[in-house]
Formats: sequence, C-alpha cells, structure tokens
Amino acid sequence: MAKGKRRGQPPKATDQELSVPKVPEDDGHLLLSFRHIQPRFGVDEMSERQRSEFLIKWAKRCGFTWTELGLHTKHGLGYEMLPRSQFKPTPPEALTEDKYMVFRHDANLPFAGFKAGDTFYVLWIETRYGDLYDHGKK
Repeated sequence: MAKGKRRGQPPKATDQELSVPKVPEDDGHLLLSFRHIQPRFGVDEMSERQRSEFLIKWAKRCGFTWTELGLHTKHGLGYEMLPRSQFKPTPPEALTEDKYMVFRHDANLPFAGFKAGDTFYVLWIETRYGDLYDHGKK
C-alpha cells in the first residue's frame, strides 16, 4: 500500500452516535461560559493549581440547581452579590448589571460575573488577593 493512502472506507457514525440528548433550557442546572472574560482576569493568568481548584469546585457546583446553590455559604460552593461600584476593573460597557455574582475558587479567591438563564458568564477571575476588589469593605 502506498504511503498516506487508506484501504477501505472510514467508519460511518450511526444515528445513535450522532444524537445529543436534548436538555431543556433553564432547567435549573448550571452552565458556565467564558465568552465575556476580561483581559488580565482570565484563565491564562491563573496558576495550574488555581485552574485545578476552579474546575474542581465548579464540577461540584454542577451537582446542584441554582436554587440549591443559593443555600450554600459564600465561602463554600455558594455565592454572594456585590455592587458594580465595588469592583476595581470596569465592567464591559454593554453590561448594565448593578450587581455581580461572586463565587470562590482557590483559597477563597473570587471570580465574578453574571447569570443569564442558567448560564454563568465569568467576567473576572482573581489570581492575587485584592486585585478584583478590596476584600475588607462591602
């Protein structure tokens, strides 16, 4: 057989392999998006440990609905709402949120964003304590 040539036909996917289960929108379970992540506060700035902790905690959160998550403490798997004015970076101009949701990842470092439907859009991930907001005031 000549180099680079294949024999036969590639396998064909069955309808069963191509089907993706339909999940109703707004079913109460968490979705995560980095679509609006802001410069200097993204995944690239995080250490390996921080990325790991972020993912581990988010995976745990996915076991809950938004309603159930609201019952958790802010330094656990839950969140708190902070006013726009408390954040050091300026939110994107197109966003008109008065408050942003704040979750914690590695050693209680926060990451913040907003919820639309069941999707949480991450705007900022703090990698050094105090870069996102002053933690001593509310």
